[in-house]
Amino acid sequence: MKSYFTEIINNESVLIQKNIEVPSPGDNEVLIKVKAAGLNRGGFIVGGVMHGSSTKPGGTEAAGDIVEVGKNIKGYSIGDKIMGRVLGKESGAFAEYTLIKDYQIMPIPKKYSYEEAAAIPVSFLAAYDAVITYGKLKQNEWVLISAIPSAVGVAALQISQVVKANTIGTSSSKEKIRFLKEKGLDYGIQLPDADLSKKLKDISKNGIDIVINCLGGSIINQCMESLAFKGRLIAVGYMDGINNVEIDFRKVHANRFSLHGVSNAKVAIDDIKETVNGFKSLILPALEKRHIEPIIDKVFDFDSINEARIHMMTNKQIGKIVVKT
Repeated sequence: MKSYFTEIINNESVLIQKNIEVPSPGDNEVLIKVKAAGLNRGGFIVGGVMHGSSTKPGGTEAAGDIVEVGKNIKGYSIGDKIMGRVLGKESGAFAEYTLIKDYQIMPIPKKYSYEEAAAIPVSFLAAYDAVITYGKLKQNEWVLISAIPSAVGVAALQISQVVKANTIGTSSSKEKIRFLKEKGLDYGIQLPDADLSKKLKDISKNGIDIVINCLGGSIINQCMESLAFKGRLIAVGYMDGINNVEIDFRKVHANRFSLHGVSNAKVAIDDIKETVNGFKSLILPALEKRHIEPIIDKVFDFDSINEARIHMMTNKQIGKIVVKT
């Protein structure tokens, strides 16, 4: 079968096509015919999802039809339409067939296309961890989402809307902010902005309750300046490439701030199960009812996957980039 692998060449992640055998599911896995797969920036960051590897099956989320089930699989059968994160060693989501472990399986919402379904698993589960698991966002609280046009940023906005929180987003693009305000964003701030922390305090009155930082270190101190007492700062990404920043721990100490990171690099299976089950319970019903829905920037054909990668790395998109097989 055709499969794309992520390889590091000259310190850059690129996609290389290979022909490999169709994998066989283990006892707790299903094999799916991939219909669509989502792209994620972390899959192309050297030192990100590669985690020290020079070659890895490409793609970490897919939607498709089950064609074979492991002997311990319950509740799913051949022909079922499913979506889920793909974390296998034999094949990734950028393949004609791939494996999904039982605890990652989610049903595709009714009347959703495969492309829409493929836009959900990674971004929405990461956003769920950021907003709910660690952020513990509550109704009427204030949430700031940096780099909000990113796939995780958009998903965080939508999950915050389910919670009925007040939302603020930052972006370098006025047009993207305008678009997301049409999708329910309460306030948008264009960056760079030297008065960011003051504007955030003015808007929220008592400060920001939770920051979902998808951008990185360039605004970390401005975000901390705007946090309310017992505010939570969740580190999701580092699109700006700024990883090392000096912060004042006296402020963290005095204000009882909480700092959390969201990554699957070292996450335990029990934590993954808790996230997936919580997402199914709280957020999936809202997706099924179309109260919220994935925002897809562009869909590429499978053989144009490198074009899709380049499009993503230019930071032009709003929401998710998907390839269809």
